[in-house]
Amino acid sequence: MAAGLPPGPARGWASVVSAAAVLILGLGLFFAASSRAWVAFEARPAGPVVFALGRGQAPDAAALSEGIAALERATAGAGGRRIDPAAYGSLALLRLEQARREASRPELALAEISAGVTAQRAGLERAPASGSGWARLVYAEELRGEKLRAQQAWALAPNPGDAAGLGLEAESEAGLGTGAEADALALEALEMAFLTRDLSFSLVRFRLAASLARYSELPSWLQGLARAEVLELTRYGGRGLEALVDLYVSPPGPESAALIEVELAAEPASQTGFARRLERRQRARRP
Repeated sequence: MAAGLPPGPARGWASVVSAAAVLILGLGLFFAASSRAWVAFEARPAGPVVFALGRGQAPDAAALSEGIAALERATAGAGGRRIDPAAYGSLALLRLEQARREASRPELALAEISAGVTAQRAGLERAPASGSGWARLVYAEELRGEKLRAQQAWALAPNPGDAAGLGLEAESEAGLGTGAEADALALEALEMAFLTRDLSFSLVRFRLAASLARYSELPSWLQGLARAEVLELTRYGGRGLEALVDLYVSPPGPESAALIEVELAAEPASQTGFARRLERRQRARRP
């Protein structure tokens, strides 16, 4: 008798079990693919909005609201089934854009930010190495801090009716926060954004700008990584040097210009290219 093969009926049962396992695996793959297709179908109205924001354009309010609703349906309707993490990231992006536009009602902006953070964290649970996901959390917490400070300013308005009209109580000033907690969360997310080391141009530029804005608050190891992003940007040629000029002429933090100069001094060719672009930019600004 051939070794390894069970005799008689046992062999038949083994075949049945193997066939059942293959069938179950096939059905699992089919339903997983169907779930992803369903999510993609539900999320379709959000596609043009996400694309427009990625190109630096400003979709109208109706399209933005429709995109958010579509992504909410897509992510909620799939229940516990597998969902592409990008769907959560897109939902966070649109929620944060909605919050950014809400200038006069900070409490509504804060609600949008919280919804955006929840969506992005759901995406990061599924794809924890997503550099863009962590960068989006940095932006969300920076925006949250900005809106919290705006909310506090409204509560301290000379006319008590101004605060009351916003659903705020002037006497609850201590409970409004100053944005310090949001700043701490932004720093934590920035650390993770660096640790993922996504070297796409937009993320290198974002990490450098976010770091320069709070450079004195960074631990020494993160300051070193932030300085390295200056030369990393030069690897992208002209657009990288232009991004450095942007950060130099409109510095996000007090140390920005000096840090850029020091790091560029290590590469004379990049330093020369930067100096030429900076001179052109300054010449164009002269009256």
